[in-house]
Amino acid sequence: MMSAMASVAPVAQTRFSAKSRKVVARRTVVARAVAETEAETKAEKPKRKFSPKKNVTVQDADIAVGNKYEGKVKRVQEYGCFVDFGAKNDGLVHISELKNGFVENVTDVVAADQDVTVWIKSIDSEKGRISLTMKPPPTAEELVEYQAKEEEREAKFAARKAQQAAAKANAEKVKAIKPGTAFDGEVKSVQPFGAFVEIMEGIEGLVHVSEMSDDYNVEVSEFCKVGDTVAVKVMGVDGAKVKLTMKDKVDISAVVEEALQEVEAGAGTMEYAFKSKGITSAQFPAGNDKEKPAVKKA
Repeated sequence: MMSAMASVAPVAQTRFSAKSRKVVARRTVVARAVAETEAETKAEKPKRKFSPKKNVTVQDADIAVGNKYEGKVKRVQEYGCFVDFGAKNDGLVHISELKNGFVENVTDVVAADQDVTVWIKSIDSEKGRISLTMKPPPTAEELVEYQAKEEEREAKFAARKAQQAAAKANAEKVKAIKPGTAFDGEVKSVQPFGAFVEIMEGIEGLVHVSEMSDDYNVEVSEFCKVGDTVAVKVMGVDGAKVKLTMKDKVDISAVVEEALQEVEAGAGTMEYAFKSKGITSAQFPAGNDKEKPAVKKA
């Protein structure tokens, strides 16, 4: 029996040894696969980049509007570019500040890492924003010219405001003018269709050529010229327009009123004469009391 066991032992040992080798081989394969996977993961993971510390050469307290700096374009965007000019924060040059004139694309003017000259346009301390411009500031001559244009513009604006105020005051004066009022005015302008006559300070009226004479085919120059003083009357007022006439027209209303006064005066005299003779209106039959002729019936 011992011999049988002895003969079986080498076979079992051989089997166990083979099995152990397989397990070891499998473990080796697994370990190798894990190692390769970890290596690939490490290779794929990007390494963290540390940007170099910015060299600040311009302090915030020294930055002022109008200062000139040399800088480098760091980033280009559709709306402008960011420039490092030595300050803690980069400044923005808007597309409208890249150069004089229209700019369609930022890249047509600047590119990344390009050296540029910039000027401080504005500073927003609360938000930490600095606006830059690449447009050179105006020269002394340009500043003088710009100042002259600004003064001219302000003078025109003030004159326009004064003209509007005067026109408003004249409109109030025109409202107070009554038709039939006579004026001695100065001829300010002569046109083919008539003459403009100043009847009050700042108020002119038109005398149409048809209101200068009753004749036909007459010329304005036959009756007046610029600078003449002429006698005119107001025909009517339409808003700010004043219509004048140089004709001697009879005021019909005045004539009618005068006639009525004469009739009333005459009636009063006749009534007094009758009363002085003891004759009253009751002694005269009324017009309505007259007998009407009888109408014959058919």
